Amino acid sequence: MPRKKHIKIAEVKNFSNVFNYKDENVFKKICNYFGHKSGYTLELGCGQGDYTINLARLHPRTKFIGVDRKPSRIYDGAKHSNEIKITNVGFLVGYAELLAEILPPSCVDEIWITFPDPYPRRSSMKKRLTHPRFLAIYKKILKTGGIVSLKTDDETLYHYTLKVVNELGLKLIKESSDLYNNNILTEEEKILTKYERKHLADGKKIKLVRFAFL
Repeated sequence: MPRKKHIKIAEVKNFSNVFNYKDENVFKKICNYFGHKSGYTLELGCGQGDYTINLARLHPRTKFIGVDRKPSRIYDGAKHSNEIKITNVGFLVGYAELLAEILPPSCVDEIWITFPDPYPRRSSMKKRLTHPRFLAIYKKILKTGGIVSLKTDDETLYHYTLKVVNELGLKLIKESSDLYNNNILTEEEKILTKYERKHLADGKKIKLVRFAFL
């Protein structure tokens, strides 16, 4: 492991806005930091936290948590949000599979999944973050009517997610196979991550699926 990565992993443990799923009473620490026990919006696979931070800027009264399994990825976003003094954002080092063990029921309002690994092979289908096994986890932590939003450049993941939404009888709120072409966008949907800018520069079409649990 490169020395710079080691340094980031060591330093991020001491950030006041970073929480680790391995910590004892991790949800209590989250509540103490934000001063609330519910009303959270999550970004899964947040990486450097572009989306999380920009969502927090749009909605200063809402609490946002970027979730990623690698602390070295979270480092830059957590450090940046501290430097610019955005206090309604935090970061959780953890796995999507464990969210229902970390967070109590109905404490989350919305989940954003931004450009996740699409796992295109059928043998890896269960790893897709919109697979039914993950949706069952999200349903436990989301409030009634809670929304899940997927942004992706991957055609397979986009169509797969629409199929799952239909098969499970979920409420489809919005979908687009070419988000930036003649669509009326919300301010949240307009946020561009570093990778999204690259995808657009490469001529890829951005896809969106937003749905809710009934």
